[in-house]
Amino acid sequence: MKKQQLREKTLTDIKKAKQATFNDLPQWETKANASQPGKSIAIAQLGNKIVENELELQIDFRLLPSKSHFSNLALELYFDNNKMSSYVISVPSSQLLDEEFNFPVTFDMQGICPGSHTIKVEMHEQNKAGEKLVESSKYIVIEYKPTRKEDRYIKIPIVRKIDGAFKIVLPEEQDIYRDLVQSKKEELKSKKDLW
Repeated sequence: MKKQQLREKTLTDIKKAKQATFNDLPQWETKANASQPGKSIAIAQLGNKIVENELELQIDFRLLPSKSHFSNLALELYFDNNKMSSYVISVPSSQLLDEEFNFPVTFDMQGICPGSHTIKVEMHEQNKAGEKLVESSKYIVIEYKPTRKEDRYIKIPIVRKIDGAFKIVLPEEQDIYRDLVQSKKEELKSKKDLW
């Protein structure tokens, strides 16, 4: 039994090693991939977390079968129907790999207006001719409210200036008030003389 398998493997290697002619060239890469039954990509979950002016997006996806086939995946990100960027993810075939993967992305949200925003993730595998073989997409809607470090610390506003305020002084305190105003004027005058 093992001799027969070894013989078949050797014949296959010899056929591949021969120089190809126009008659025995493969038509397109799609035929080779069509022989991979059940290959699929599924975006399982899009998790998000907003920390100050950064949005952390966690893309969890499943690739089947990941253990027996090498995969070149294209991941495209859209923000409010505008394409932001694309990445190529290479997944080697290995018995040690799981079928579930995650891809973390962090966005700088500084300058983005507050409100509802849509983030869409598209994943697909392409052949050498550029055809999309398997494809998956998912989107989430986030409520973005910009935060700053200062927003966490300041509870009440600071009074900088009061225009047109009335000064109410009791008769017993008028002498103290007059002395304070006089000392302030003298202090300002001495500063002007120094300049």
